[in-house]
Amino acid sequence: MSKTYFNSLNYTIGNEDTALELEIMPENTRHVFAVAGSGSRIVPLLAKNPHFMTCVDSSAEQLGLTELRIASLKILDHGEFLAFWGYPSEYMSPNERKNIFNDLTISKHTKKIISSLFEKNSFESLLYTGRWEQTFQRLSRINKRIVGERGIGIFACRSKEEQKNYLKTKFPHKAWSFSIFLLGNAVVFNTLLYKGNFPKKNIKKSIHSFYRERFEYLFKQDLARKNYFLQLLFFGKLQFAEGLPIECDKEVFLKAKEGSHNTQVIYMQGDAIELVRHSKFPIDFLSLSDVPSYFTRPREQEFLQDIRSNISSQGVIVSRYYLRIPEKLNTEGYKDITDDFKKMIGEEKIQMYSFGVYRKIEI
Repeated sequence: MSKTYFNSLNYTIGNEDTALELEIMPENTRHVFAVAGSGSRIVPLLAKNPHFMTCVDSSAEQLGLTELRIASLKILDHGEFLAFWGYPSEYMSPNERKNIFNDLTISKHTKKIISSLFEKNSFESLLYTGRWEQTFQRLSRINKRIVGERGIGIFACRSKEEQKNYLKTKFPHKAWSFSIFLLGNAVVFNTLLYKGNFPKKNIKKSIHSFYRERFEYLFKQDLARKNYFLQLLFFGKLQFAEGLPIECDKEVFLKAKEGSHNTQVIYMQGDAIELVRHSKFPIDFLSLSDVPSYFTRPREQEFLQDIRSNISSQGVIVSRYYLRIPEKLNTEGYKDITDDFKKMIGEEKIQMYSFGVYRKIEI
């Protein structure tokens, strides 16, 4: 993967619904190894009380943000956590946020990184400072001009039946399709976000058809206001508390808070596959995010084999694929158990990924 895109602060909320990994991961897993991202994909996993967790990322900023999230999880109650991070419908003043930050127990390296981020942002919430989040703020402004009030109006629906009727009678489908065509393409994403590293699509559908079908599914899956990804695309920010990422769910938060005091967590910067290959301890659950979407030959075919020796017997790997499915992936020594989780995959809130779930077997 190119360092141009991945070695900076790209995600502060994130574009994954970790509810899927949380469901798949067994309780009391010995060693969890996970791509950190913004940390919002890490926090929920602590609810399963892993014994040991390794958080990895190519970006020092992403690792620092993950450490900050876990440190704040440990000392804040649910409302304070939401307010510290800037989630609706809680509020925290910059001065209060600064005082809490100064009291957190984090490494000196992370303190320096996060202090710089907060100072640039005047100790306002960091929630929308990632490049991905800022990109969606720009896209949302254009999208709102195209779809207008009738497009935004879908978020006022309070029942699935009301939303279904709204989609039939009021939603501006042609304008929405044009918005997807205009905004949802490799040129736009490479210009605003990926800097030339947008995944090399190999799915058969056009990007426009792919996005149009995926969003149609999301509108039918549940209320738009309950989906934080849709909120970001239409508003550029999170508006409705009922549609926040899973780290904000009170039950998950409380379990993760308890788990954070029982789990030994380490942070490692570098290439995820290389770090797995050199892990000192067998890995029982590996969450790769969508990292394999950016692989090229021969790693695209052989990454499961490259890491197999450090995956424990019956260990599980969860991989996301964005617009690209690994071609001729070598799964020897693994059982593909993706179909065991069809229902959960169908309930995932982003729906922009294909998934590969693999269990190591003896050969």
